[in-house]
Amino acid sequence: MISKLSLRKTKSTGNGTASSRSISNGSASPMYNNPTGSSPRKMYGGGPTGQSSYRQHNDHLQSPCNSFLLGGNFHAGKDKRRRAFHPRQRSLWHRVFFSTPGRAGATTLIILYLSWRYAIVPVTHSIYEWGRYLSHSDGDNLQHIGYIADDKKVISDIMKPIKKLKRNAKLLNDQIDTLRNVDTTNGKKRQDMIKKIVPKWFDRNKIVEKKKKVEQKSKASKVTNNNKHDRARKATTEKQKNIGDTTKHKKATNDIEDEQLKRLRMKKSEHYSIQTKTNTATKTKQQKYHDILLDIQKQLDNKSESTHQRTLQTRRKDMKHTPNSCPKDGFTLPLDVSVSLVIQCSLDRIWLLSETCSRWSDPIVLVVYLPSETVIDPSERSKSIETISKIMTECPQMTVLPHVHGNEEKKGETSTYPVNVMRNRGLDAVKTSHVLIMDVDLIPSADLSHVVKDNIMDQISTARQISGGEAEIPMNAIVVPAFERKVTDPPCVDIESCRRYMQEDSKFLPLLFNDLRECIQEEDCIVFQEDMNWEGHHTTQSKKWLKKQWYEGPSKEEDEGGDKIRTIRQIKCFDSLRYEPYIVIPWCPSSQSTKHQQPLTPYYDERFYGYGKNKIQHISHLRFRGMPFFVLPQSFVVHHPHPESSVKQVWNNSRQKNSLHRNMDQLYQGYIEELADEYSDVENKVPQCSK
Repeated sequence: MISKLSLRKTKSTGNGTASSRSISNGSASPMYNNPTGSSPRKMYGGGPTGQSSYRQHNDHLQSPCNSFLLGGNFHAGKDKRRRAFHPRQRSLWHRVFFSTPGRAGATTLIILYLSWRYAIVPVTHSIYEWGRYLSHSDGDNLQHIGYIADDKKVISDIMKPIKKLKRNAKLLNDQIDTLRNVDTTNGKKRQDMIKKIVPKWFDRNKIVEKKKKVEQKSKASKVTNNNKHDRARKATTEKQKNIGDTTKHKKATNDIEDEQLKRLRMKKSEHYSIQTKTNTATKTKQQKYHDILLDIQKQLDNKSESTHQRTLQTRRKDMKHTPNSCPKDGFTLPLDVSVSLVIQCSLDRIWLLSETCSRWSDPIVLVVYLPSETVIDPSERSKSIETISKIMTECPQMTVLPHVHGNEEKKGETSTYPVNVMRNRGLDAVKTSHVLIMDVDLIPSADLSHVVKDNIMDQISTARQISGGEAEIPMNAIVVPAFERKVTDPPCVDIESCRRYMQEDSKFLPLLFNDLRECIQEEDCIVFQEDMNWEGHHTTQSKKWLKKQWYEGPSKEEDEGGDKIRTIRQIKCFDSLRYEPYIVIPWCPSSQSTKHQQPLTPYYDERFYGYGKNKIQHISHLRFRGMPFFVLPQSFVVHHPHPESSVKQVWNNSRQKNSLHRNMDQLYQGYIEELADEYSDVENKVPQCSK
């Protein structure tokens, strides 16, 4: 009632809206700001100055934020008579960031920007990249992971611990290999090697004996006797002990002298055994030197005689009257399966065989090219034989056949390099069931011989289970994937600079499959000749092979354990008729075969020489015969960089200087026509892929 009356009086005084606003707003203020009960205007004095001060105070009280950390100063309850000014109870972060509309807007914009910059954009980008990665089902996983980590440095940092583990594993394997390769005739060397690797295990018995002695001494020290009789007994026992010690000391000195004598005798025997070994080694080296010298002299004496040339037309005669070295009784399958490596090269590349011999444990047949003008000179001939005998000493599983070639053209001209003649001569020396014909600049992986044998045995057992008969060597060609090590800094310009790669870095060439994938990922290795002759090895589909797509789907047949038989991937068609892979083929027949000592696959055509088409012709021959081609899993060969050979230089410049290029192209075209006529009735030839 009082407030209404006061309001009416105010209106009646004619002060207007401002007076009513000040009085109504000040209805609650006397209880809070004016405890004396006097008028708010009188508190600030009369006149216009007092009114302006009063208005400023009232506006200050009515401000929505009259302090830095206060979010409001007026709260109206249900009962209007109990209105009062007091601070609103807000949290500290709300008072700092959201107390005014300006602060709230600025805070909201900052939060939205930080969320967009550091949360929404990275998450959206990651989801997008993973979607791209999952959508490429036939792509390389390592390649699509590269979309997420664009920086190669990130990948290298991730792979550093893995590389370190691989290096440690390689070192451990090398130590194990050194243990296995130690001469077992001399036990002390083996004991020293074991002591270096596991010293604690080697001295375990001595440690146990020392512990027992220490325990006995501690027990003896604990036992004390305070009685005089015991002391007397102890003194007498000590005297006896001293007497016994003197006798023992004499015996010990005698034993030491005996041991010294034994050691001297052992040293003498070891020295004698080492000397005998060196003598035998020198004798074997001299014997090999003498054998090579006799072989060279024999070829020089018979160079005037015309030799028979093996061609497609003489194939049947060559197979019947072949001078091969296959055993008369054949092989027992699958136990006697083995693969020989046949290599031909010249003397300037024979150094590459050191790495091949360390990785290939099965037999190796090497045919070395020796120009007649080189071996006629006694000094040059002795140097050549010395080089050959040295590599034979490093590689005991190798058989070396020197091939003296009389060049009818200019001295030093290599366009008539008899590559297929040398390959056939190496095939005649093969005594195993299978053969891999390879160039000297290709180095096998460390597990190639084992993986090849395992896959051949799997093919034999699969064929026996399917046919239900006795084991036979399957007439299949197994393609060994070929890769190439690239170098640019420094370039490989001469033999010494090329040899330095392997001397300075033992991991220059990949050793196993994971090493090869790492080399491909770092772009240090590529598919063999894909940058200059992509047709040569494209049909192998090496990119799929690197993703471990090695096997075809499980067949309907089951093995003895009831599991589905998996077969390695078969080549259905050739992408190009210039496909020239390195293959493992059957050679010597088994004991079940009726054709004993007759090779199972044809020789190379010796009309091809120099460079070009000499390997493709053999692949084409096998294809026209209907031989299926399979791709070997897990293992491979790697090309070592080397200077360009003189015969390749002749091939590249043949159209200007000589007719090698033209002659080989014409010969190959006629050879394909001859194959088509010879095998016109064969239906299961590997076709060319349709584009």
